[in-house]
Amino acid sequence: MDRRDKHHDATLADILLSEKVGVAHIRHVGDLISARAQLSMGMQGAVGLSFDQRADIVEAVIELEDSYRLAWESVANEPRFEQRVPKLEELERALLGAVTGIREIARRGGIEIDCC
Repeated sequence: MDRRDKHHDATLADILLSEKVGVAHIRHVGDLISARAQLSMGMQGAVGLSFDQRADIVEAVIELEDSYRLAWESVANEPRFEQRVPKLEELERALLGAVTGIREIARRGGIEIDCC
């Protein structure tokens, strides 16, 4: 299955259910879910975003999702703990980057996000 065939929420669920991740990963997944939900609700509101602006937001979010999906695949496919540690660090950076990126995307679009 191509990574784009898998829904981003399925990737987040895999991370949450994995015994390979730590508390920081779980916290970042929660922050990511909250930030994405607030961005989505804000896009539905009366912010005055054009269709093109909404499309740009969606494309930017997809790029962020691809980043943590790739990082997760790397962790999930590594059977040896010693080799997995740097990949877990990259996953943490990718998740945090996605949260930060979504907050920035929302800010540029005039959408308030009050989490994370």
